[in-house]
Amino acid sequence: MNLSLFIAKRYFFSKSKASFISLISRISMISVGVEVMALILILSVFNGLEDFQKGLFKTFDPDLRILASEQQAFQLSPKQVKAVQSIPGITFVNPVLEDQGLIRFNQKQLVVRFKGVDESFLAANRLKKQVVEGDYFLGDSTQAFAFVGIGVFLNMGMSFENTVEPIQAWYPDHDRLRRFSIDENTIRSQVFFPSAVLEVEQNFDNQTVIVPLSWMEGLMGKQGMRSSYELILDDEADDQQIKAELVKLLGQGFLIQTRDEQHALLLKAIKIEKLFVFLIMAFVMGIASFTLFYSLSLLVIEKRKDLRALMALGITPKQLLRCFLYLGLLISFSGALVGMLLGFVLAWAQQQFGIVPLGIPNALIDAYPIQMNLMDFIWTALAVIVITFIASIFPARKAVHLTFDIK
Repeated sequence: MNLSLFIAKRYFFSKSKASFISLISRISMISVGVEVMALILILSVFNGLEDFQKGLFKTFDPDLRILASEQQAFQLSPKQVKAVQSIPGITFVNPVLEDQGLIRFNQKQLVVRFKGVDESFLAANRLKKQVVEGDYFLGDSTQAFAFVGIGVFLNMGMSFENTVEPIQAWYPDHDRLRRFSIDENTIRSQVFFPSAVLEVEQNFDNQTVIVPLSWMEGLMGKQGMRSSYELILDDEADDQQIKAELVKLLGQGFLIQTRDEQHALLLKAIKIEKLFVFLIMAFVMGIASFTLFYSLSLLVIEKRKDLRALMALGITPKQLLRCFLYLGLLISFSGALVGMLLGFVLAWAQQQFGIVPLGIPNALIDAYPIQMNLMDFIWTALAVIVITFIASIFPARKAVHLTFDIK
């Protein structure tokens, strides 16, 4: 039997003679429990936000994207495209040509991002579920129709009933502007009609117009050029494995991005914010551990006679030191376990019932998203162990000093 742990258990479960010492011990347990519960809930919310963002990206971003490393527009040869399509796990290869342009309609104008796609985009049924009004078709360069974000549609006052007046699109010829060759051909112009309204997320809705690829080539004057190739994979396909095959196939000069890498900065910002929140809450937990420090210090003073009796029975300074370190761990971990249990229950309730609303009108979700992660519980437990150990060192040393130095 571990003597130090046995004595620590006796001190933990026995009631102190001085009621205020017992009160401080209970306050220590409660403070640690509340901090642990809050930390679990906050980390779970960050996990939920990250998963929500990834799920949102999945609605309009491809599984993999092929970009050129050093230029905005490029072209894969038919042989290369066929080789990419032959890789197991790839179901669709969507060529894309996109850039910003200006639209004008009904005496209004707005800078939008045009995205030119071909029939393979429609064959993959991409964004079909996000169509809130209209029909799922694009037409061609001779009679162009477009999927318009709901923010663009409302801001420009567009209407499906207006079949006479089209929306004008304007795009500058960058080569002419660089040569200062400014004339009537410097700005290209084409027209289109809206065929469907998309509702995805705020940034997408307020700036995106999806048009036929051939129409976009005519507007930009870049026949056969592409901004990217977007790949749709099977549900069971491994994106990292396919990425490695694409890197080997295409060689240098191309950048292959997974869905997470396409939004690496945003996801990294969420992780950094989560880390700083964890550190701040750990610091607050350290402040709360002062009650544990005072509780153990007062307990050492109260138990001076008992400690001398233990010395007479042959307890060593090392065993006595461990006794109070174990006692600090028992006090803190009892509170931490209760806090973890409460955090788990509250997080589960929020996950199932959405008790705490988000409070944002017309948001995509009504309540704060929650996603519990086992590693959050483990890191929280480790933080409690480290903080408790540091807070218990001085009272433990004081117990040894009072017992073996004072006769």
